Amino acid sequence: LRTPLNSSLILAKLLADNSKGNLNEEQIKFAQSIYSAGNDLLNLINDILDISKVEAGKLELSPENITVGKLVDSLKNTFEPLAGQKKLNFEVQVDAATPASIYTDRQRVEQILKNLLSNAIKFTQAGSVSLTVEMLTRGAGAETLRFVVRDTGIGIEPDQLARLFRAFVRGSPGTSSRYGGTGLGLVMSQRLAQLMGGT
Repeated sequence: LRTPLNSSLILAKLLADNSKGNLNEEQIKFAQSIYSAGNDLLNLINDILDISKVEAGKLELSPENITVGKLVDSLKNTFEPLAGQKKLNFEVQVDAATPASIYTDRQRVEQILKNLLSNAIKFTQAGSVSLTVEMLTRGAGAETLRFVVRDTGIGIEPDQLARLFRAFVRGSPGTSSRYGGTGLGLVMSQRLAQLMGGT
């Protein structure tokens, strides 16, 4: 599935770039639409493959020491421009008690946080989106690193929370047609967090 799709994406991108300058504005827009739709399809394929691997117990983690500051800066560089396009305030805070580095699968942590942040920006029309990294102290001195994503968007009704963590389920009626999405992001994030020993 991915091999022919990647070929289409490369060709659509080359057309959209119009390096020879022989395409008109409408043709460039068509090529950009093909590229955008292809990327959406690629993301859906990747989500389905990932969730299949998790369900089958075949998804392997690659833990390493990662620097929290670098992780947060990378996310800030990715999402600040997107928030700016919607005139949203985007804030990132790292609690002073947060360790400089953690041992985990960087790709999967980023995957979870990118999903949560992109949802936050997508469902927020005005106000702010924030990411906070903090240490949470539990009983008997046990500590957990917590990533908190907050937004001033449309919100989720408390009775809808549980169903949103089921595959292919999206928000309340009307949100799926207005905002799009596959309904796999939250369930995938939850499974990945559990796979890494978190919640």
